[in-house]
Amino acid sequence: MPPATSATVVGKVSRALGSLLRGRSPLAERERRRAASAEARLFVERGRAALARGDVATAAAEAEAAEQVAPGSPGPAALRLAASRSAPIRGRGRDRALVKADLDDAAARLATLGHADPVLLLYHQPSPESPFHVLQYRRAWANGLAPLPLFDLADLDRIGELVPAGARVVLHLQWLNRVTAGAADEAEAAERVAAFGARLDRARVNGIPIVWTVHNVLPHDSGFEAADTSVRQAVVDRAALIHVMAAATPELAAPLYTIPPERTIHVPLPSFRGAYADIVDREAARYAIGVPADARLLAMVGGLRPNKGLGFLLDALDMAAVEDPQLHLVVAGNPSRATSVDDDLRRATANPRVTLHARKIEAEDLGLYLRASDVAVLPYAVTLNSAALMTALAFDLPVVCPPLGGIAETVNRDVAVTFTPGDVASLAAAIVATRGLDPATVRA
Repeated sequence: MPPATSATVVGKVSRALGSLLRGRSPLAERERRRAASAEARLFVERGRAALARGDVATAAAEAEAAEQVAPGSPGPAALRLAASRSAPIRGRGRDRALVKADLDDAAARLATLGHADPVLLLYHQPSPESPFHVLQYRRAWANGLAPLPLFDLADLDRIGELVPAGARVVLHLQWLNRVTAGAADEAEAAERVAAFGARLDRARVNGIPIVWTVHNVLPHDSGFEAADTSVRQAVVDRAALIHVMAAATPELAAPLYTIPPERTIHVPLPSFRGAYADIVDREAARYAIGVPADARLLAMVGGLRPNKGLGFLLDALDMAAVEDPQLHLVVAGNPSRATSVDDDLRRATANPRVTLHARKIEAEDLGLYLRASDVAVLPYAVTLNSAALMTALAFDLPVVCPPLGGIAETVNRDVAVTFTPGDVASLAAAIVATRGLDPATVRA
């Protein structure tokens, strides 16, 4: 062994022995403890956030995970104590199994409200961070229905042991993208579709009728179009009722699957007015998000996916700015991992006319972006229903949007300027044309 190497080894051994004699742990052990402590802090932070939104079950789970990596640490113990002293807000937990006590309580409450035929409405997929379910079900209890989130469809297979006597169950399907999401190939996607259909059949045999709300013709990021089409046809074939929010849905879906009119009802997407905090004025909002005080501000708010058209909007922004040099764009939303979205974000970062907040936007912050803005832009090439549209209108914003699906059925020339999907010049002209909209008329 070379002398330098021998000296290094001897030095390490000496330091380790010295640490032991002084009561200190060897370096590797200290590093392990530091890593465990950092991991425990992360669990505790997530648990505190869950506790703040009323999700006690998640907070307790995070405390347990923290205690496993850092036994005896005061942070996890304090979180566990706080969770044990906090009553949960139902519906806030994520991926939580159905609990018989919750179903019993829901049925009993309906009976107390005078509903002799209580119905437990299990809805899937839940979206706890969106106000959509709250808006859609806001009159459910008054009409004898208890809406309960169903995170895992496997719970349907044990529904007989959960539902109290005298109560009926209805399965309300919403988004269906999880059926094929993450499948390795078309064969696995097809297997998932078959298993999904079999589960629905078992539910029907158990006396559970199925209702479907159609949010989109196919998932925006569908990787298996044939399988995703089969999922929707499977649901249509088994559904007692199909709810469309855009009247044109059956026509738009017809090339892929058939929605029978005799089992279809049309109830439009509800207004989102009052669904988000709205307590800040224009100037304060602009300061908070860091946009120019004197800009004519465009807002693109919502999840950033390939179908949302950010790159298309950036092209139109530069074209429109020639005629309207005060234009500025704020982009706020959680980006997908698609390569095309990364390319668009790089372009946006380099454009001085763009302020970028490419991250998850908390519900309480959404109003900042919309109150700061003059116009909301929906640069979509394909869409059916748009919560972003209803949210923009709830904040009195005029909208630039394509005349597609439910959007075309909702807006008129007093509140919106439409453009030809995929036509950059048309989008640029629409952006410029919003200067002609009267703010008072838009608010009215």
